[in-house]
Amino acid sequence: MGNEQQSGNQREHTARLLHLAETDPGEALNHLSDLPPLLTSPDSDARANATAVLVQLSVHYPLELRSTSEAILARLDDIHPNVRYNVLTTIANLSTWYPQDFADGTNLMVESLRSGNHDERVRAAAVLTKIGYYRPDLVTPREEALRLLQQVREQDNLDNNAEFIIQTEMLDGAIQALKGGDMASRPLEDDLVPSGKRAPLSKPARVGITALLWGPLFVLSFFTLIWRLIKTTPKYKISGQTSIADAIKITVRMCVDALTKLKFIWPLSRARLYVRQSFVVTPTRLVPWFAGTTPIKDKLSETPPYPEDWATVATLIRQRDGHQCRNCGALGGPRNGNTELHVDHQHPRSRDGEDHPMNLRTLCRSCHEARHGRTF
Repeated sequence: MGNEQQSGNQREHTARLLHLAETDPGEALNHLSDLPPLLTSPDSDARANATAVLVQLSVHYPLELRSTSEAILARLDDIHPNVRYNVLTTIANLSTWYPQDFADGTNLMVESLRSGNHDERVRAAAVLTKIGYYRPDLVTPREEALRLLQQVREQDNLDNNAEFIIQTEMLDGAIQALKGGDMASRPLEDDLVPSGKRAPLSKPARVGITALLWGPLFVLSFFTLIWRLIKTTPKYKISGQTSIADAIKITVRMCVDALTKLKFIWPLSRARLYVRQSFVVTPTRLVPWFAGTTPIKDKLSETPPYPEDWATVATLIRQRDGHQCRNCGALGGPRNGNTELHVDHQHPRSRDGEDHPMNLRTLCRSCHEARHGRTF
């Protein structure tokens, strides 16, 4: 009778916490320390409620939930399908921030891909897609995860499934990465790779058309250079009152500024980033599906200040990406590398890009400077 009463109390407690998490997540976060023991309750409804609280908090407070990573992992093999579903949903939300914390559970996630429960399979696919996209080296058993993920993709029509919370591009990238075999196979964003993932023409055709276009584009680049020089003259304060001596100084300064950026043309991993910012008119600037698609130039807005927890967020992104540049693969931090690693916004903050991990990636200093065409 005592056990039944204890289970009833835990069930009521978790129900209150769930209601609080749905109505006031900030207040529910204050009861985070209550959850670990409730996750091991003998009552399945109490465990389901406790994991449902984690789902709500993982949306609003992913960083604060990191302290509960081990407790969350321990419920991946729960006998209750609702508990497993909630745990997988929670991990799917948190894997954008710190997928490495859940590496020890990928074998259980693979088991969930075999589940006869449709919802559990879809959520397991979402988790393995995120971990496979960011850190394919952490997924085990790798070949089985790849086979089952492809099978579930077809069986549950993940490409058009409204319940699948992952973009198709990320699913494609995860499958590509899991096929590769190491960190170097990790997929890169479209604005970093040398060739587009979904180019409608074959690579030989793109190379041939590009070769034909380079001649007239070289001429066009010359006139573009002249136009840019005229356009940037206000920066160097050139006017009708400028003396010949000052004009010479300004010309030398403009040449020096241009020459300092030549460091961005080698190695090729960063040259292909810088060429989009240079005066050279390349085929990629004119036809978006050519190799190395040029980022769209949106209207710039005033860059907002970084959030107060930016240092924490940046550290998590470097850890998530394995302390490796996503463009050239240079290593830094604890991975026996001396490369200076930056955290870059794929969609720039000056163009209203968010400080969310889905918009963040690790670049080495050289690639980061080349991408923005300036020295930090």
